[in-house]
Amino acid sequence: RVGRSPGQVRYLRSIVENDLVFCVGPAGTGKTFQLSNRFLELLARGVAVERILATTFTRKAAAEMRNRITRAFARADAAEPERDYEKLTWRLARRALRQSERQGWRLIENPQRLRIRTIDSLCQFIARQMPLRSGFGDLPVVDDDSSALYRAAARSVMDELESGTEAAGALAMLLGPLDNDLGTLEDLIADMLGRRDQWLPPVLSPSPRREIERSLKRVVEAHLLQLSGSFPDALGADLAALARYAAEQLGAEHAIGPCSSLQAMPAASLDGLPAWNGIAELLLTRAGAWRRRVDVRQGFPAGPGAAKEMKTRMLQLLESLGGATELAGRLHALRALPDPQYSDADWSLLQALFCVLTTAVAHLKLVFRDQGKADFIETALAARDALGDDLEPSDLALRIDYGLTHLLVDEFQDTSQIQNDLLRRLTAGWQAGDGRTLFLVGDPMQSIYRFRKAEVGMFLDAWRGRLGQVELEPLRLVVNFRSEQGVIDWVNQRFPEVFPRAGEMVSGAVPYAPSEAHKAAGPGVAVSLHPFIGRDDAAEASLMVELIGQAEEAMPGGHTAVLVRSKAHLDPLIRRLRAQGTPFQAVEIGALADRPVIMDLLSLTLAMLHP
Repeated sequence: RVGRSPGQVRYLRSIVENDLVFCVGPAGTGKTFQLSNRFLELLARGVAVERILATTFTRKAAAEMRNRITRAFARADAAEPERDYEKLTWRLARRALRQSERQGWRLIENPQRLRIRTIDSLCQFIARQMPLRSGFGDLPVVDDDSSALYRAAARSVMDELESGTEAAGALAMLLGPLDNDLGTLEDLIADMLGRRDQWLPPVLSPSPRREIERSLKRVVEAHLLQLSGSFPDALGADLAALARYAAEQLGAEHAIGPCSSLQAMPAASLDGLPAWNGIAELLLTRAGAWRRRVDVRQGFPAGPGAAKEMKTRMLQLLESLGGATELAGRLHALRALPDPQYSDADWSLLQALFCVLTTAVAHLKLVFRDQGKADFIETALAARDALGDDLEPSDLALRIDYGLTHLLVDEFQDTSQIQNDLLRRLTAGWQAGDGRTLFLVGDPMQSIYRFRKAEVGMFLDAWRGRLGQVELEPLRLVVNFRSEQGVIDWVNQRFPEVFPRAGEMVSGAVPYAPSEAHKAAGPGVAVSLHPFIGRDDAAEASLMVELIGQAEEAMPGGHTAVLVRSKAHLDPLIRRLRAQGTPFQAVEIGALADRPVIMDLLSLTLAMLHP
């Protein structure tokens, strides 16, 4: 439990000095603070600045990291701070600057020497080093929004419909299930091009059907394993006996029929899947709720003797499960699991899809070439190709491996499959004690937003202690330095109900990790809810103006933030604030053309152009 007492500061120091570390913690627990100190620690050791690379996922985050380090340099000449954790940064910065002076780095005058990049700029840098191997040649302009490029490539593919090529036949086959809706197919192709880093590897593999069906099998078995572990052990024998009885009454052709030979709960494997589906049919309604009654349709006919006894036992079992809503949800989700094996007809349709998608990728490359543009995925693919693979690393990979000895990665939860593969290739062969260090920080709970196609399963795999061949030491931060006790307590109480109960790598399920507050509780209630059932913009705006006024009275000169789902929700509030003369600042809210000064300038310009 990392706080900031003198003893805990020693632990903070040990974190930044370890070689291969994966540091995980919720928002506000000091992850970026740790990363910045790690950078300073390496400089303080005398590590050449060019041998250290810190990477993150947005320009803003990269700028923040650089600013943290340069601010530490700027404060290094000031008096030693009083707080212990600030002393740690201050001392590291002073030692780093002494090394800078000794080795001629001149970091104060040349902060750009600090190698702090976004992951996308790192990919562009790598691809630029080997233009032939990466296939890029002269590096194109990377487009932040590539939807128009995807659309152009998809439209170009659709033009092949009358060409008589293999792609034309594949397009015709795909149009069948879509009722010959050309526009929908074009939309789907364009959307898939923006995700090609996810589906290209299995599509281009030597045995795509086997690989995809293996993935489907993993998804099904992971769910069955979780479902099996959720059932109370005490119910296992009784449920098996009741399901077997119901199956005998209904016959082998009924959905409950596969339970006819059950002696215990089914296996959490594909062999047990039919019986699990039978149990779902027995226990749940079509809507996914526990049954309240059973009759002859579920294999429990009315009658005296044994029939009455079995029906009574079944109703008692259902009553005992009545409060297990999460278990009911998992059992109901079983019905939506994919079939782990394709029929020949389905596979033929998938082959047509693969043909169209690979053709679309070829058209996209032509669009990139003609327009001199590319997207982030293309640069990442090019960078990966430029590095070679584990068995045959390229000369560039060997050169980078020689020059790069310390890698720091911020916001690791935002890593996509291809970016994770790139990091794995950059660190291939790294081992503890060889002088090279890897420092990852992240928070899997923030990956609920799936930023930039992040794959949370890879985060969970790294948290188990491995990135590729590199064994990591996982460390967890739990003390929140940002929010006060009341807010932390409220979040800890509510959010476990929002997140999954347990982590699961295949589906990317991430459980909630509680925080401990460093700041004491403030005065008054920390969190207040004012729910509106149904939308009433005017009433919401009135209440918000009242709350803003209360906040101003409680803390004169303070600031109140208003967050909304969309810009349209702000209009009533903005009108009320303007009407009563309350000043406000709107960030990326109002259109520039709607501002009075801009409208006046446009009017004057039009008057001068057209007297």
